[in-house]
Amino acid sequence: MNFTDFDFDENTKQTLNMLDIRDRVPHAVVIESSDGDKVLELAEFLSMWAVCREDNKPCGRCAQCLKAGKKAHADIKYAYPEKKSRTYSIEQMRDIAKDAFIRPNEADSKVYIFEDADNRLSPIVQNSLLKLLEEPPQSVLFILLCENSKKLLPTILSRCTVFRLKSEIAFDEKCRENAEGIIKGLLTSREYELLKALNVLCDKENAEETLSIVKLILRDGLAIQYGGKAVFDAELGRDISLHLTAGRIIELSELTESAEKKIMQNININLLTTWLCGEYRRISWQK
Repeated sequence: MNFTDFDFDENTKQTLNMLDIRDRVPHAVVIESSDGDKVLELAEFLSMWAVCREDNKPCGRCAQCLKAGKKAHADIKYAYPEKKSRTYSIEQMRDIAKDAFIRPNEADSKVYIFEDADNRLSPIVQNSLLKLLEEPPQSVLFILLCENSKKLLPTILSRCTVFRLKSEIAFDEKCRENAEGIIKGLLTSREYELLKALNVLCDKENAEETLSIVKLILRDGLAIQYGGKAVFDAELGRDISLHLTAGRIIELSELTESAEKKIMQNININLLTTWLCGEYRRISWQK
């Protein structure tokens, strides 16, 4: 991806590049930050990427990108509550659902951006949107901007890739230690060590943050594989890059994100850790 003219943190760049490399840019994205300008900047970047037809997207120079940057593209729609209402209505969501299945006017994709989604999307309207996310039209990107993603329904979050934008990466020290233990267990040949490390996920309060850190460390390994720099844990990132191929690192990261979503859906933690251990082992030790 081409980040010229965009000022994103290295973690966000790593995540986007990893998704692009595997052709896994999702159909639905949640962007979370207390900085409204930052979430809008990432939304603009993704919308330009979606409509740009150049090889190094978004090029920032083609007609599609220029229109997207001016919020004047016919296939990029910023949804706002109707009239004086503070929230989106069911009727409005139904209209969006119908429009999403109509072919784009100018580009190869359509984009729908919902600002202040955590406050403007009521649970009823979110359930209406959920049907659209479960069976999305082809070449449509939904972007939900918010300050607190936890206000959104777990079913919505489970179908989206969440970007949490931070000026500084700051995590609970216990979660960081737990994540480091999981990575070390991943790299060892002893299955018991990995399963023991994964048992920390039984602390549901910290499980999601722990897995978020695991993803960051895996992305450090991928960055080093491609000649870049680690932004979170250089030492463990280097160990990962030495032991695993880029393809396996990406698979492990995608698996970790899948586990995060299962935690949001209140899956049985014992079943999750057993499944995750088996899948981690399968990917990291396959021949």
